[in-house]
Amino acid sequence: MAVQQSAAVDNEPVDVVLGDLLSGGDDVIVIPCSTTGSVAPDFSTRLTAYHLAMPTRLRPGQVVRAWEADPTVKRAAPFTILLAAVVVDGSESSADWVRSAAAEAARIAAEQEGSLGFPLLGTGAGALPPEESFTAIQAGVAGATISEGVSYQPPSVPAKVYVLDPELHASLLNRRFLRWEGPEEPPRTVETVPTHTDGPAMVDELGRQGFAKVLARRIRDARKEETRNSRKAPDPRARRGGAFILHLHAPWGAGKTSVLNFLAAELRQDDPDAGASRSVVVDFNAWRHQRIEPPWWWLMRALYAGAVRDLDTFDRRRALTVRIREWIWRSKGGWPGYVALLLVAGLVVLAWRAGWFGTAASRDLFSLDTFRGFVVTAAAVITPALTVWGLLHAMGRWVFSTSAKGARRFVANTSDPMRMVQDHLADLTRWIHHDVVVMIDDLDRCKSPYVVELLEGIQTLFRDIPVTYVVAADRDWLADSYASEYANFVSVAGEPGRPVGYLFLEKTFQISTGLPQTRDRIDEFWGRILRSPSVPGEEELAQARRSAVREFREQADEVRRKVAAGEGSTAENQARREVVAVEMVSERAQRAAGHRLEPFRALLGDDPNPRMMKRLVNAYGIARGIETLQGVNLEEDDRQEQETALWTILILRWPKLGAYLAKCPGRLSDIGATDPGPGIPADLLVLFSDPDVIDVVRGKDVDAALTVESLQRAALR
Repeated sequence: MAVQQSAAVDNEPVDVVLGDLLSGGDDVIVIPCSTTGSVAPDFSTRLTAYHLAMPTRLRPGQVVRAWEADPTVKRAAPFTILLAAVVVDGSESSADWVRSAAAEAARIAAEQEGSLGFPLLGTGAGALPPEESFTAIQAGVAGATISEGVSYQPPSVPAKVYVLDPELHASLLNRRFLRWEGPEEPPRTVETVPTHTDGPAMVDELGRQGFAKVLARRIRDARKEETRNSRKAPDPRARRGGAFILHLHAPWGAGKTSVLNFLAAELRQDDPDAGASRSVVVDFNAWRHQRIEPPWWWLMRALYAGAVRDLDTFDRRRALTVRIREWIWRSKGGWPGYVALLLVAGLVVLAWRAGWFGTAASRDLFSLDTFRGFVVTAAAVITPALTVWGLLHAMGRWVFSTSAKGARRFVANTSDPMRMVQDHLADLTRWIHHDVVVMIDDLDRCKSPYVVELLEGIQTLFRDIPVTYVVAADRDWLADSYASEYANFVSVAGEPGRPVGYLFLEKTFQISTGLPQTRDRIDEFWGRILRSPSVPGEEELAQARRSAVREFREQADEVRRKVAAGEGSTAENQARREVVAVEMVSERAQRAAGHRLEPFRALLGDDPNPRMMKRLVNAYGIARGIETLQGVNLEEDDRQEQETALWTILILRWPKLGAYLAKCPGRLSDIGATDPGPGIPADLLVLFSDPDVIDVVRGKDVDAALTVESLQRAALR
């Protein structure tokens, strides 16, 4: 949840909000641009989905409508996006331009009877001081120049200015921008009033950006491992590896979408330490598309459209190449008709130039000239038929690529259509030339048939395509969806603590992880909601992260020592924890973890398969990374690391039991007891006396055992 703070001051025309403009939920938002229509990269990158109508020539202070929502389509705000020309190339912005733009934007918002959101116009490339920008926006919205002794009327439209820097936000809250006549007026006070939205967070207020860094490194290393393991595949197209699917699970409202936002931002950057360039990130909201079948078609369509949009932001030449190759692919299916058209058209032209059509009527019925006339006539009749057939064949690919209904028809009327789709997707990822990551959100709002068909489509249809999928969805929702679709097999395949739905999830996802617990950040978060934040600003934290990366490259052991000792400022400590946590999921650390986990192999079951062993190594690495982010076991105590390994094994083998113990850690003492206490769920009761469960809890053949305290600090749930 994005939390925004606004300053409510009597008669002030504009509120100051600590938050993100695009997540504020305002009906009308204003985006700054230059007089040539260019928009700053931090805005243009996030606005690609809106397909803004970009002007090429504006006068300073002019405002134009760049995008408006279709009134027939139900969607979330914003409904109108305005471009405000407040930057002139080669010169600084003027407060007058900002004031004119704010006045025009307020007029448009008032006509629509909607709320209005601004950034601090002109403070970027225009170098206008933030205080001057805010004053000018106030003046424009209020419709009067703010100066000493001049009063004004409150605005007719709710307006906010959004800032991301907590220090700047606090400064604007406490600054008096307006002057009034008369000594009798009591001084006005600023009251901080919380304003909340349920939009996903873009500002890291719960410390989850570090978790996103951990996931990004694991995704990049997994892609490199896939490529390395597939290097000798017989099919050249399979040498880039196949699909890799990561599951990010948590209940509704826990912040999965916010983590996806941070993860996307990390993957859109180069990572020199991982030897990886930026990825192409594609967003796919399953809930918005669940009424359109087949589900894999929308995913395929989103892969092309989203990849081209993302490429447009940093590699336009590659984006153009992908578009051209896609158009060629859609067109080339009709080559028989095109050839027939050209061939017979040539014959008709030749016959006409030779005068065959004119002489055929004056010849005998059985003459050679008459015969030639009949041939030409027949060709003229057959040619359109062949051409129409060829064009329809070619249009099939166009319709397939742009219409779900067309995709269903194409599948029904085409020989081996899925093979063609697989080949095309393999070509598409090769054309893109960058690692592709698809973020699938809101799958836990979809009906069970759609959930199962989409995930099974990725497993089968897209299995050999080198794309990484990050699925953010509630684990129980997905498991229940599989259980519903395969209800006839529940009694056959299910196990205590691991019902049939969880067995499907185990086979679907290579990595499954929950969100970090936020208990250590709640007080800090609550304080930020209610008053000016005392936590590090975004710029301070960004600087600390850059310094920590450089420091870790040069003196990794010294950084680990400082992390364990808690040296440095809050921002420095957090940044160092993040770089150490990222290192814990690197390929080098994963290999070391494999050796460290060797004594636990017997606890994976009678005959652990390689997949289970890989899942343990992956999950353990992420768990240790999260512990480091949260300040748990910074000294790398062997006993605590073994406790983490035991808990990871338990939640992998019996996820339902793990979820129950995470909520009720005190029931751990009932495992192995002769007479467990009352209140244990019936489907889990048998596990409390299961020898395998008891061995894991008591740490058979290792030096640690699970305790109530170790469960309470467990990173993964």
